[in-house]
Amino acid sequence: MKYEFSPHARKRMRERSISEGLIVEALKFPTKISSDKQGRQLVKKLYIRRRSQRLLLIAVETKGEVSKIITVIETSKVRKYLYE
Repeated sequence: MKYEFSPHARKRMRERSISEGLIVEALKFPTKISSDKQGRQLVKKLYIRRRSQRLLLIAVETKGEVSKIITVIETSKVRKYLYE
């Protein structure tokens, strides 16, 4: 699968110090995948950062063989977003 990052996703990655490697790992080995009302995939990856549980949320649009990462969010509110 080919991945393409939107300018917005790149900006959020810089702001939140999230590496491209972590994004690719989350896409390959997600904790959970759901979808939103617009048909985008919401990829969720639970991981440890600085000794605390974090949840990475990635909004992805797939067209053909290319998956475009729209935005990236990192949160400590694991229960709220992982088990909704």
